[in-house]
Amino acid sequence: MNIEEKLRGALDTPAPPPTTTLDHVLRRGRRRVFAQRAGALLGVAAVVVGIGVGSTALNHAGPDRSSADQPNPDSATVEHVVGWPRVNVSPQTPYETWTPAAGRPVPPLPRCVAEEPKIRIMSPGVPQSADFLGKWEESVRRTLPEMQVGERQNYAFGSYHRYSIDLTDEDGAGSVMLMVGRFEGSPQVFADNLLWTTGDCEPPYRKVLPDGTVVQLHGVHPSEPFQSLTQFMYVFRPDGVVFSLELRNWSSKDVRVVAVDVGDLERVGPGRATMPLTEEQFSRLGPAIAGVA
Repeated sequence: MNIEEKLRGALDTPAPPPTTTLDHVLRRGRRRVFAQRAGALLGVAAVVVGIGVGSTALNHAGPDRSSADQPNPDSATVEHVVGWPRVNVSPQTPYETWTPAAGRPVPPLPRCVAEEPKIRIMSPGVPQSADFLGKWEESVRRTLPEMQVGERQNYAFGSYHRYSIDLTDEDGAGSVMLMVGRFEGSPQVFADNLLWTTGDCEPPYRKVLPDGTVVQLHGVHPSEPFQSLTQFMYVFRPDGVVFSLELRNWSSKDVRVVAVDVGDLERVGPGRATMPLTEEQFSRLGPAIAGVA
């Protein structure tokens, strides 16, 4: 099952009739990057029994176990640029290395299996008030004073809502996209449930805030077309609200809304060669949005 099919399943909408026309194939190819795993993760309003197995072992963040910065057992815990520990589980073994077909000189990146979540988030992409969105936009400006922060873009397709803000520096424009959903249960359990759903090879970074909010930062993942880069961060609040933040190396100028299928976005521009934010900069947005009423 590809990512687009997962997204359709998450939204409980039927897939379109199969077709083999060249126009359809080309259109799908250019839009494929937008059927991201965020839709699947903020998807079906159902809870699957069985999450309890192994959750106890995952409920605590610990020092990074990655081979790249494995600490000496006798030394202090390694500190990362992000400043958060990784979840204390073993890394996945890559099944291949991603390399771009042509174009920009992107370093090869390992690819690992993206697991299906055992628990689905309820009410994906729920609409937000103008007051909340204004406060979120202001929090981005306040948290990233070194960036040029653009005006918010609202993408609403039926009951499915996404919100995007462009981020620009001397290297060009990227963006961060927000989706909001709801869940029932423990933020820790739901964060554990998403450990490997984005295809990470190393465990994600995690920060637990004083009020019990769990912020989880995943790795950067490449895809085509245009050598696209995406990175997810999830914020689970104790009140049952989950925020999905997706950092992207393209901006609103690189997409257009298309009135086909469920009405989604089509990528039409190459964006920038790099992410608009470092991991440290992106990580600031998690605790910031957690405090937005």
